[in-house]
Amino acid sequence: MEKKRRRKFTDEYKQDVIRILEEKRIPIKQLAKDMGIGVELVYSWRKKYGKDKQNNNGRQENTAEVKKLIKRLREVEEERDILKKAMAIFTQPENPDIGS
Repeated sequence: MEKKRRRKFTDEYKQDVIRILEEKRIPIKQLAKDMGIGVELVYSWRKKYGKDKQNNNGRQENTAEVKKLIKRLREVEEERDILKKAMAIFTQPENPDIGS
């Protein structure tokens, strides 16, 4: 009985397969058959290299940036409130009864 040799695919090849899948919008089963690879492989490659994966990374980066911006906004609002209070104190007319 002869053992089948396991083929190894480069990341570039996997990404090319997924790019073809996404651009041509052909069924995964058909693509797998045409490329001579297993359907399960195409599904796992799509999960790893597909557009959804790229979008999730972008969302995570955006989420971190949004959190940072929200924190900075709170700091700036606090500074503004302090300055408003200081302006109110310094612009009050002097009361001649106090201090004499």
